[in-house]
Amino acid sequence: GQQIQGWLKSEICSEAASTTLAMPQRVPEVDTRRATVGGMSRSMPAGTFSKRQTKLIEGGQQIQAVRKSKLLMNSSKSVEDGGYVAHDDQNHNLVALKSLGLEKINILLVGVPLGIWCAETHKGDVATFWACFTGLIPLAKLLGDATDQLAEGLKNETIGGLLNATFGNAVEMIITIKAVQSGLLAVVKNSLIGSVLSNLLLVLGMSFFAGGLKHRPHQEFGNEGPLVNVSMLFLGIMAFSLPTIFANTGDHISTDALLSVSRVNAVFVAIGYVAYLVFQLYTHIEVFRDEEVDDDDEEAEGEVMSVAWAAGLLAGITLLVSWISEYLVDSINGLVTEWGLSQAFVGIILLPIVGNACEHASAVRLAYQNKPVVSIMIAVGSSTQIALLVMPFAVLSGWAVGQPLDLNLGATGIVVLLLSVTLVFTIVTNGKSNWLEGFMLQLAYVLVGILYWYTPDEEPVTGR
Repeated sequence: GQQIQGWLKSEICSEAASTTLAMPQRVPEVDTRRATVGGMSRSMPAGTFSKRQTKLIEGGQQIQAVRKSKLLMNSSKSVEDGGYVAHDDQNHNLVALKSLGLEKINILLVGVPLGIWCAETHKGDVATFWACFTGLIPLAKLLGDATDQLAEGLKNETIGGLLNATFGNAVEMIITIKAVQSGLLAVVKNSLIGSVLSNLLLVLGMSFFAGGLKHRPHQEFGNEGPLVNVSMLFLGIMAFSLPTIFANTGDHISTDALLSVSRVNAVFVAIGYVAYLVFQLYTHIEVFRDEEVDDDDEEAEGEVMSVAWAAGLLAGITLLVSWISEYLVDSINGLVTEWGLSQAFVGIILLPIVGNACEHASAVRLAYQNKPVVSIMIAVGSSTQIALLVMPFAVLSGWAVGQPLDLNLGATGIVVLLLSVTLVFTIVTNGKSNWLEGFMLQLAYVLVGILYWYTPDEEPVTGR
């Protein structure tokens, strides 16, 4: 197009000049054509150009427009092929950040500064615990949202899956580290047992209940993925049961021997979790994918942050969760002493609410939208992560900092876990669910809560 217009430059200008001199009485028409000559846009009388010249000019302009469009498309494609989505300005990042910040649950973020203020001004452990407890609920959701934003921005399904697997239970892992460092080993064990039970019985139960009431007589789902998770949970229970049985075989079992068995078991359970990730994210991706999820759901998610913004948000929220978790853990002793609660009830019932709040809401919403596969994977998959990743991580972290944390969960803990997993197995094995099955799971969780409300502490409250 530029070559055609360059060739026309001299011809058009000379012919226009000669035409003007030969016909001085000619009055230019009101309508004009704009011609780009030598890179400049000029208005000239409509009668100045011949038909051939007019067609050449219009053809050159069309060629330039097509070429410009192709250049823009290629430029956009080259950005997307780089592994992330880049935007010309920061509006997309600001819109995505605003969308995350305006969610109603974020009103509970008032507990974050309040908890810090209570801890720093020594307003009491009870006030500090409940303020930090309240603030950690929206922080857990924001942490999950930031992980999703980073996974979306990377445009890599495997890396995104690994990020979700790693940070999916980040709040539980951070609280676990703080509790291990403080020597609250019984709280650590109970909180991890409680996280498994909360996801299996309460979250999954409410999901089945909500979905069953909306979609009657029952919801159907592919059971292959859920059964894989349940099978891995049975493996985790086996890994916990063996040290527990070993510790209760006789008085001649030393603490060092129990710790050795627990730590070796933790290493091999972690290896099993890596194999589970390979199975889930590489060799059998289709097993864990919901067939009902379509492109319309992806478009409804809104703006996606750039990788840099999402990574910065994830790092900032992680640091804030770590800070608030430290205050929460340090206030547990005062809560137990002042309110007369047992460590078992605090660990198994209260603390899991913090880490499972966002998963709870997501699972129930998806089940209500008739997406039971995703709902089950959220609830049961999170329990699998706790059993095969967070529990071994806690034991190995205690080993690293010199704390004697083992896998002896006690006879009560093992029996409750085994019965809960078995109950879930009987429900998901036929690929159907209804509201009554959800009600039964919730009722089972209430029974567990009653049990641990009256369970006395097996060891005195320790820690700083």
